[in-house]
Amino acid sequence: MIQADWTFILWAVLAALAALGFWADRTRIGSQVSGLAIVLATGMLLSNIGVLPKSAPTYGVIWVYLVPVAISLLLLKADLRRVLTETRGMLLPFALGAVGTTIGALLGVWLLPLGEHSAKLAGVFSATYIGGSMNMAAVTQAVELDPSIATAAVAADNVVGVLYLAFLALVPSMALFRRWFGVTGDGLRVTRDDPTAGDNGDEEDVTRHASRVTHLDLVHLGLALAIAFVICGIGQWLANLMGVGGYAVLFITALTVLVANVFPRQLARLQGDYDIGLFFMYLFFAAIGISADVAAMVTSAPLLALYAAIIVLCHALAVFGLGRFLRTDLMDSVIASNACASGPASAAALAAGKGRPDLVAPAVLLGVFGYAVANFIGIGLVTWLG
Repeated sequence: MIQADWTFILWAVLAALAALGFWADRTRIGSQVSGLAIVLATGMLLSNIGVLPKSAPTYGVIWVYLVPVAISLLLLKADLRRVLTETRGMLLPFALGAVGTTIGALLGVWLLPLGEHSAKLAGVFSATYIGGSMNMAAVTQAVELDPSIATAAVAADNVVGVLYLAFLALVPSMALFRRWFGVTGDGLRVTRDDPTAGDNGDEEDVTRHASRVTHLDLVHLGLALAIAFVICGIGQWLANLMGVGGYAVLFITALTVLVANVFPRQLARLQGDYDIGLFFMYLFFAAIGISADVAAMVTSAPLLALYAAIIVLCHALAVFGLGRFLRTDLMDSVIASNACASGPASAAALAAGKGRPDLVAPAVLLGVFGYAVANFIGIGLVTWLG
């Protein structure tokens, strides 16, 4: 019905799909399924029944321009010094989780018949289980994974990811894990031996990163976008200069993290940067869903769900198996695993829900740290395996 050259109408549909995703995240059922899954499913439905075209120049604008800008916006507050000083005992289990994820990605490639897309899938899945959906989008765009396979990967990630988050929520109360980690009494400390725990600045950071509803200051928004566009321009120029233009996302990631750590105080004052970056990512997933062929996706999804399960199992064995012998704390391990496998928002929510306000800010910081490193690991795996 809608033609590929109806540019304004296509942008209207994409914006509406993104809005649908944000709205769904605020509902009880939608928050369980995830707004991203609803955006993908709705986009697929509209294109496969003939309402929207599966390909159009408009979608290319999102892939080429909005995804790099979104990456930069989401990383503007990736202050690595705070990660090192405030995450303390959570860094080790986070690192174990990242190593376990990488091993699982390689093991799955060896065990399963993933075919010609195996290297790209290893990069995409390792990126999402070390950083989050933002990294999945970035690596998908960088390696040009087929939209149908990408949609199947997102669907598999949603199913396996939700099951793993449910498992993490149960771990602190499971007798097996409490005995394994030597937890006594209620096992939940109210505060950490940290004089900065509960600092107002940390609470503001948590609110800013974990919530999707903030006051948008247009001056701040303009500055954030200007910074992001400059970083993307320089990153693309450097990538082209070095003959690796397709991997510009790595240069953009590195430059953004550099800027975030050179000017942490100034960038900490910006409002709305994370939210706009998230909105651009929802537009990307809407375009991915619209571009997907349902028949190809259904064929690939079960195998990819098994692949995701292998990766998550290796991740869990590293965090809770090796973590026990390295004497990590059980709750530190649970929250760090959540931050690694799902990102900052859900990790912060789990920490708060388990009565550990002292772990909320470190969870957010670790999640953002995952954003910063996952692109390099994911694309590195693709290059190595390829």
